[in-house]
Amino acid sequence: MKLKLTLKFVVAFLALTFVMHEAHEIIHTTVGRIICGCWGERDFNVWGLCESCDKNPMGILATLAGPLFTFIMIWIGYSLLGETKTNSQKSFGFALIFANIPFARLLNPMLGGGDEVVIVNSFLNNHDLSRIIVVILIALIIFIPLRKCYLLIENKYKLAWFLLFFILPTFLDLLIVLGIMNTLLNNGILADYWILGSPILVSVWTFFVILVFLITRKNIYSLGKFQ
Repeated sequence: MKLKLTLKFVVAFLALTFVMHEAHEIIHTTVGRIICGCWGERDFNVWGLCESCDKNPMGILATLAGPLFTFIMIWIGYSLLGETKTNSQKSFGFALIFANIPFARLLNPMLGGGDEVVIVNSFLNNHDLSRIIVVILIALIIFIPLRKCYLLIENKYKLAWFLLFFILPTFLDLLIVLGIMNTLLNNGILADYWILGSPILVSVWTFFVILVFLITRKNIYSLGKFQ
């Protein structure tokens, strides 16, 4: 694949990344709603079950739902990279893998957090061991899709291009969503809770990034030429 990184593609890719972030969080709270019968509250990266359901042992399924959705999306992206797929499908598949921020899934347990650590630790009751197990499991889950992406890149600076897609979305997500947007929310900007257990600002942001992606989605198919 000869990468052709244009501004139009970057805008579409970032919109897709933020949409996937929001979908991950909404999956958490939606499963919590199904289990508990009420919406738990959330911000841009922290969510919870509603108070009446806080001790429900089935709540662990809501925790599982987020990363399960993300890994499924990564593997759907991988399925679009097959030899029989069209150039447009491969471009979208490549983008979908990295838009689900696989580096962040590894980074969280390395730093001691993440949904997966919560799940494993609920069974082992050993946080350090849970972190090690989770890092290994996630590495195994994402290795094949990431390896396929790396092998597809034919540019001169192959490793640099791969690391750009692998690492940069995590830091942009941290800066824009968890930094700027959560700071606005914590300062009381549109902080009243509205639908889906979300503050107005979160819902406005969700609608905004979906709209941007819908407007720019045709550009997600123009990453480069696949051989």
